[in-house]
Amino acid sequence: FNEKKLVAFLDIGQGTSVLFKNKKNVFLYDTGKFSGLTIREIDKNLPFYNKKIDILFLSHSDKDHYLAAFEILKRYKVRVIGVSIKESNDFDYLKLLNLAKEKKIPILLFKRGSQVFDNHFNFLVLHPEKIYEKENDNSLVIKVKGKNSFLLTGDIEKKAIQSLIKCCFDLLKADYFLVPHHGSRYSLDEKFYSFIQPKISIIQVGKNFYGHPHKEVIEVLKNFGKIWRTDLQKTLIVKE
Repeated sequence: FNEKKLVAFLDIGQGTSVLFKNKKNVFLYDTGKFSGLTIREIDKNLPFYNKKIDILFLSHSDKDHYLAAFEILKRYKVRVIGVSIKESNDFDYLKLLNLAKEKKIPILLFKRGSQVFDNHFNFLVLHPEKIYEKENDNSLVIKVKGKNSFLLTGDIEKKAIQSLIKCCFDLLKADYFLVPHHGSRYSLDEKFYSFIQPKISIIQVGKNFYGHPHKEVIEVLKNFGKIWRTDLQKTLIVKE
């Protein structure tokens, strides 16, 4: 708890959740699916008296990215929720947004060019710039700069990746790369990785039926620095 500033890629089973904390503010990118695991990991990294999350970013409406948010809204004072411009018809996701409205939490739509910053972190939204056919391709992709740089990619697949390479290749470089879609081969793109040049590629993954992370993704990522898997190495904490 003495760590005033940190970024934590949480070990929460099959799902995505990344916590950003500095002296003043707390940001969360996705919540994962299993609220017990997510709350436990957040509580390890926030002092017990800190019960607020300034911005909760929800990358898209897949349950392994947002479902634990119900419990988070109960336990924490969430000040703002940031979502992708794509409207979802996922039942639980809509229920979650309704709950946020009941609690009078503003919901902001983020798209390419949106920016949020405080005195330490700068969040720049690189994607989406329009609405894509595939839900995964509408994931919020955020480049975060603190002392280190981070690229958060949700579940983006081919179309989104191509768009990112075209629009933003010069902004992709990052020390810490959250590998899209839990290491799925459908998000594998060597050219994309080569623009990022990650020091560490993080795969947030747990037991799953899909075979994530796929072997071919691991093989390619090996050429770009270290790989960190939350199912094997647990939560990764980056001191800021």
